[in-house]
Amino acid sequence: MRELFLLPLAFCLLFPQVRVGEMKAITSSLDVRSLIVSKDEIILATGGGLGVYHTISGEYIVNTKDHGLMDTDLTTVHKGPNGLLWIGSKSGVQVWDLNDEKRLDWFQLDIEMVSGFVTYKDMVYGTVKQNGVWGIMEFIHSNDKTYYRDFYGREDIGYIDDIVKLGDDLILLTDLGLIGGNPHQTHPIYWNKRFIQIGLPIIAMAEKDEELAIVTPQAIYSIQLNNTPVPMVTNQIEFSSIRSIAVRGPLDYMAVTDSAVYHIGTDLFEKQFSDPGFHFSDITISNFSSIIGTNIGFAQFDGITLSHIAGNEPIIAAPQVISITPDNKIFMANARGISMSGWTNLSTFAHARGFSTSLNLEQSPIDFGNKVSRIFLGNDGYIYMGLIHSTTSGIVSFDVSDGIKVQQLYIPTVQSTNDDETFIVSGITMDGKGNIWGTSGNNYNLPLSVFNGNQSRHFSIGESGGVLSNNSYAISADNFNRVWVSSSSKLVMYKYSGNVMDPTSEVWLEERVDPGITMRTPLDINVSSKNRLWILTPIGLIHKDLQVSDTNPVSQTGPTATNGDLFPYFPNVVFNTNSRIRFDPRGNIWVTSEFDGIHVVTENGEYWPDINGLNESNSNLLSNHVNDVTFDKDEGIAYIATVKGVSVIRIPFSEEKKSYNYVNIFPSPFRIPSSIPMTVEGLKDESSLKIMTLNGKVLRSIPNSEVQGYQAFWNGRDESGELVGTGVYLIAVYDKSGAATIGKVAVIRE
Repeated sequence: MRELFLLPLAFCLLFPQVRVGEMKAITSSLDVRSLIVSKDEIILATGGGLGVYHTISGEYIVNTKDHGLMDTDLTTVHKGPNGLLWIGSKSGVQVWDLNDEKRLDWFQLDIEMVSGFVTYKDMVYGTVKQNGVWGIMEFIHSNDKTYYRDFYGREDIGYIDDIVKLGDDLILLTDLGLIGGNPHQTHPIYWNKRFIQIGLPIIAMAEKDEELAIVTPQAIYSIQLNNTPVPMVTNQIEFSSIRSIAVRGPLDYMAVTDSAVYHIGTDLFEKQFSDPGFHFSDITISNFSSIIGTNIGFAQFDGITLSHIAGNEPIIAAPQVISITPDNKIFMANARGISMSGWTNLSTFAHARGFSTSLNLEQSPIDFGNKVSRIFLGNDGYIYMGLIHSTTSGIVSFDVSDGIKVQQLYIPTVQSTNDDETFIVSGITMDGKGNIWGTSGNNYNLPLSVFNGNQSRHFSIGESGGVLSNNSYAISADNFNRVWVSSSSKLVMYKYSGNVMDPTSEVWLEERVDPGITMRTPLDINVSSKNRLWILTPIGLIHKDLQVSDTNPVSQTGPTATNGDLFPYFPNVVFNTNSRIRFDPRGNIWVTSEFDGIHVVTENGEYWPDINGLNESNSNLLSNHVNDVTFDKDEGIAYIATVKGVSVIRIPFSEEKKSYNYVNIFPSPFRIPSSIPMTVEGLKDESSLKIMTLNGKVLRSIPNSEVQGYQAFWNGRDESGELVGTGVYLIAVYDKSGAATIGKVAVIRE
């Protein structure tokens, strides 16, 4: 096997010449769950899509939703009849044409999990959990079409971990032991237990050339066709830790535990490699070498040396938070570490020896706990993160001007009511004077802290006059130098004068979320640049218009219906304390949900793209479980962090263009007829366009009402709806004052 040629996720090229509304994916394929070898290809089912590594060229391709996959969080892969790939996930079965690199079929069928596949007489059987019941799902591929035949459920089985073919039988690895039968002779509900002399539980199995390898806590067995099980090796404590086993030859096996590789033979159980920095998941054999799936790519093991193979990818597959750096790089994090586009990675986990240098991975100097709660880009250019259950800090700032470097740790005092001595920071913000604020869940009676350089101050509930509580978590600063804190059923405002560490005056004030209702939980809060405090509640999104008065800071609460009652946005969407309110470059409000995707409302109360927002059913959003969102203000790009990666979408909400210096026309040449229009981007607000011949004849006018933000589109037709002819055309762009700039495009009519 040759070293992997670097095939990075080319971030800078991810979104060239992309139209408003188009979406792409950033995923991590490092978490390998299952792998197979087919000729000169290693095929991987990963948490970020279908990986295909070409062993001769070293090329590595990851197929995601951009390429037609319906789900990228994959659990298993199998090569079936006609060379087609069968791909399993928690949401269904996909059939993939490897040669044409396209999905042929997609079967959801109320599937909750797929653990394995096997080919049996030109049919494919999958072990599937459907509607809470494990069983076997039967498929057949005929005449270039795949058909679902039936599902044979076994309510007596608690799980099925794997399926193999042995002779004329299929063998299932279940919680009841090995169960088998001939699917063409006996209905699977009548299949019996096999090899009952083998003790329970069965940990792993594998088959090759009619030899079955079986792992139990007591022994590793060989079962050859029509023979009884033979224990090859017994009584090794590591048996219970085996994750996967592969048959290399007769009575010759290889296996992996979480971090070690073993060679197994008759009376032989030899550890050949170990590294706690790797987490092994699967093993298969290719030309007598072991191909191993890991948490950071895959590896080849020749019995002596483990060669790790991974490209320049993010290690963060499910970002809990996401931000944009001053130079417009993605910065995303979870408890596992940080990935910044380029890609630069920090890991909080053990650092593997001998990992691929292409991965660009370093060890984090601090502990991120079990969750990164909040993130923002400060006015000072540093990235700030709040941490949950960190042992090192509550808030950490990073200098991202050259790589990722810890700039400062901010440590709240810990006055826990239990033995938890970790830091819990639920909310963070920066006020107009550069002070860093944080809310702490386990600082009993000290729920609010402020930091400035090496100075800190911690506010008690008593100091606030009893308006603060230990349930304070979300926090935001307005433009009147006030801090707003959410509590269990209210909002708290704090205003200071002078130095916050030793203020000349202070004001504490309690504000109801809904003036007419006592109990209304604020799930998240955020103040817009126009001093509108947005509040997310269990029954939707509302706002409070703020004014300069510290004794009466709210001028009105809205939105309201025609009768004056409060009328929240998104009343039918499920939100919780993990939902987030974010603002795009035009001040529109984006709200995340763990169940319903992401929803957008403009400041004038209109929904974008409509009231349904963006979800898996109406877009290529990777998952309906959305954790966070951030924006490239210059390019008009939203980066939506989901549990399956980052969905990247062009939006019509970039910062207002001040000139036409960056007008871009694509594609050129523009071939017509085309279902995809020509795009003119980089437009100023209220632009209009004219399509003209070289001698100035106007063929088509596009008014500003048809311009989507900074982009306009032309379908290659004139005012009468007829396609124009082959030639070069002028594109005149006019701003609202009538000043124009001229571009050209070549059109080829085919």
